[in-house]
Amino acid sequence: MKPSRFSEKASLFVNKSLENQMSNAFEIPHMTEKSQLQKALEWAKKHQEMVFVGGLVIVLLAVGIPYYLNSQKEANQKAQDVLSLAQYYQHAQVDPKNGPFKSEDEKNQQALQTFQKAMNDYAGTPTAKLARFYAAKDQLLLRQFAQAYSNFDVASQELKGTVLGDEAYLGKLVSLEYDSKIDQATVFAESFLKNNPNSPIYPEIALNLSALYAKNDATKTKAVDQLKAIAKNYAETTWAKEAERRLDKLKS
Repeated sequence: MKPSRFSEKASLFVNKSLENQMSNAFEIPHMTEKSQLQKALEWAKKHQEMVFVGGLVIVLLAVGIPYYLNSQKEANQKAQDVLSLAQYYQHAQVDPKNGPFKSEDEKNQQALQTFQKAMNDYAGTPTAKLARFYAAKDQLLLRQFAQAYSNFDVASQELKGTVLGDEAYLGKLVSLEYDSKIDQATVFAESFLKNNPNSPIYPEIALNLSALYAKNDATKTKAVDQLKAIAKNYAETTWAKEAERRLDKLKS
């Protein structure tokens, strides 16, 4: 039987479809890849400024970060030199006739100015943070209590977790006490002891708090209790001995 005209047309259609599928199997990926590349190029042309800025940022980061780190290293070294000079002044001889400093205040003022130079000229360096702590100590010696408190406050955060960071907290308390801000100093000491029971300066803060309590007749009982606790909890230490000495003085 001869194939019908419909069968012939159907066969031609199927064969043609197969040919088209085979052709598309090879042509479509190539066209798709070309289309994606073309789209990318067109996008880049439309956003030339954005592409340029992005590339510039990458270059600046690649060059800028090492430069910044190196400049910070150099700045810290210079800050160390200034800090060393300030410490030299701090331990210099005081001689009213021959100098180099004729009074303690003159010596401390010179040291303070030099510490401040390290602190301000090389801000952000590790040495500048140390300089702030030592500047606060000199301000305390020079009876600049408000300034000392402010710098001790910043130093206590910048040096947190270090011995000097703890000492800065003590400096804040002493600054308040010397500035006759007894109520504020008392609240500060009580808060510190409550929140930092394991601090290495706990007994020293406690002794200072007992001294604050002893200034007021209404809180002398608290002073005695505080000293007894120090003597018991820090037995055989210099803190305990000092507490016992103060207890004897309060009883006399």
